[in-house]
Amino acid sequence: MSHRQHPLDWVAPLLVGAAAAIAAEVALGLLIYSGVGFLRSLTTVLAVEGMALGMGLWSAPAPHPELVDRLRRRWMLCLFAFMAATGYGVAWSALPAIGSGALGQAAGLTLLAAAPLFTCGTVLGGMVSVARSRSAGALREPGSAAALGAALGFVLTGLLLPRVPIPASLLVGCLVLVSAGGLVYGVVLARKTADFETEVPT
Repeated sequence: MSHRQHPLDWVAPLLVGAAAAIAAEVALGLLIYSGVGFLRSLTTVLAVEGMALGMGLWSAPAPHPELVDRLRRRWMLCLFAFMAATGYGVAWSALPAIGSGALGQAAGLTLLAAAPLFTCGTVLGGMVSVARSRSAGALREPGSAAALGAALGFVLTGLLLPRVPIPASLLVGCLVLVSAGGLVYGVVLARKTADFETEVPT
């Protein structure tokens, strides 16, 4: 089996990590500054985000013949979660009264914070499972690149959030990041799988 690393196998987890961080920070901005009780809001949002990401990572699939198809479905779910977050964020910015009540805050916490981070966690957990599977060749596990991507996402959000017309526009950027990550990961995985199949004796 080839142990050569693909030169782009770090890109997809970096982009997913950046998208997770941007979603986390945008959710903090919308939920905390629109709500009352800064410390209580901050604690609640961070706890939900951390729990959602952890549960997503924990759901990494076991080895299975359809492991790559399962990861593909997780990636699609992640895109849908970011679409829902974007839609809710735009609605919140256009009609601030949406987030004024308890129901609006709960929906915001679910759609802006929990769903994107949970689905990013499921994608990263799925990438770990694929990297550990024999047929994936020598793919790197995504943890380091995802953490670096998260740091990059926090920096980008800090720089861009004060300048964008509405915070939800950054979530559109997350859709682009997750989509680009999926495309790059597909190319990397196809190449590594092809390398493995040509080197395994029949």
